[in-house]
Amino acid sequence: MEENKIPQRFLDNIVISLYFTIAYAVLIIVYLGLPLNVSADFLLILFIVCSLIFSIGAIYFAAKSYSKTKISSVILIIINALGLLIPLTLLLLLV
Repeated sequence: MEENKIPQRFLDNIVISLYFTIAYAVLIIVYLGLPLNVSADFLLILFIVCSLIFSIGAIYFAAKSYSKTKISSVILIIINALGLLIPLTLLLLLV
């Protein structure tokens, strides 16, 4: 019986991508929890920059492990690509 062992580095990339996804979700919850008068332009720009970094980082680490862990990588890439639409939409609204 053949065992399909996935190397640890690929699993580490999936975990790092999952951490970025969780950090992005926490960032959205914190930003949406702020009162409207506190949400200044500086906080909006900070939110956009941080969310872009978290989403792109999560997509990068999920794509690095795509060759061995296809299903979990595709799920994380799709979730983070959808999450990437939020800051891109806000950037378009600012311009």
